[in-house]
Amino acid sequence: MKVCEIFKSIEGEGLRMGQAASFVRLHGCNLRCSYCDSMYAVEGSDFWFMNVGEVLAAVEEYRAESGVKCVTLTGGEPLIHSGVEDLLTALSEAGFEVNVETNGTVPCKWRLPGLFYTMDWKCKSSGMSAQMKMENIETLGENDVLKFVVGSVEDLQEAEDVVARLSLTTPDNMPHIFVSPVWGKLTNEQIVNWMVGSKVMTQNNARFQVQLHKVVWDPDMRGV
Repeated sequence: MKVCEIFKSIEGEGLRMGQAASFVRLHGCNLRCSYCDSMYAVEGSDFWFMNVGEVLAAVEEYRAESGVKCVTLTGGEPLIHSGVEDLLTALSEAGFEVNVETNGTVPCKWRLPGLFYTMDWKCKSSGMSAQMKMENIETLGENDVLKFVVGSVEDLQEAEDVVARLSLTTPDNMPHIFVSPVWGKLTNEQIVNWMVGSKVMTQNNARFQVQLHKVVWDPDMRGV
């Protein structure tokens, strides 16, 4: 599979925000979001080919070196890659706790020990909202994450509508809901004021987040 980078850092968002993890970033994506901050993992030739054993050996080195047992598989879009099921199985069997960051275009069909999904719903400002399908987010479970990256008031309304619909179809199996800003668009205050005033978001325990790694390091820095 095409690997763009493997590095050790902290989780910048979601359930494990601030926790040390190894990151495996695969190259290639089936979307072109307007605010993408990792285009180097979407287009071009900034990658090398690795097999499952080689990827596993790389994250094993981090675990041996500093005890890092969390792995985040990201991209690009990791679930479009041939061999990703074998990689997830190998990581799970090796005892890693795996977070798969996925863009919402692929159902989450693999359920393995230690594995959970963080799925995006691409709102209108991404330019990719037409690619979103409710049936994909309905594959999420109570241990997974549904994430909205919002850049406009229209995005806020879309996020609220999606959560309302999901809470009607899967009321007993709702994922964790996170909302974060498109970097440099809506202010944090705007989003938080909307969230605490939204009955739908409040009742479904939605959480506000920022991309922590962009606060700690330069927002354009790679490998963090």
